[in-house]
Amino acid sequence: MYKYLVSKDISLSSGKREIAFEAMIAAIRESQSAADMMEEAYDNLLGINRTDGRCLDILQRLGPLTAGQLAKESGLTTGAITPLVDRLEAAGYVRRRRDTADRRKVFVEITEHAGKIGQLVYSGIASFGEAEAAQMPIADMEAITRFLRTSAFLDRQMSAVLTAKRPSPSAGKKQRLNAAEAFAAEIKREFARLREEITAVWFGKR
Repeated sequence: MYKYLVSKDISLSSGKREIAFEAMIAAIRESQSAADMMEEAYDNLLGINRTDGRCLDILQRLGPLTAGQLAKESGLTTGAITPLVDRLEAAGYVRRRRDTADRRKVFVEITEHAGKIGQLVYSGIASFGEAEAAQMPIADMEAITRFLRTSAFLDRQMSAVLTAKRPSPSAGKKQRLNAAEAFAAEIKREFARLREEITAVWFGKR
């Protein structure tokens, strides 16, 4: 399986679906690894850990959220969100703001300080993307967008299932293998349902 993954010189004009698919998988993995390196470098610049950085990214992307909404988007528990927000607030990257319509509701939002740092770091990267996108047909951009949204949906689904199967921190090799097998078995059972949901995301129906 994936015998072409080691090569970056795969011809995408070969007309062979197997080769094109494996080239795509290789490109995705390479992109994810590179993005992970960039995110780690950015978090190190901010002086925060990866989990805090992920939540900061969510707030920058989606705007102000309640603690419960942030917990849902990040996959963390509400109990873990409170100290996380405390850390980011102490660092000057987020602030809490009460809703003017409902004083019981508190939103977490990024500060101007965090926004300025993000602008300085990522505006240059965005300019490269804009230059490339200017040469790309709109249909291609729409296809890439659908693919990335579908991929993100699938990753969130798989993450939740795998997290539910994880063994205890003290587990040995056998227990970890058993957990992986349980994950694979559940995905196989849920394959049809997941295909339907992924198709819905792809066509913008959810």
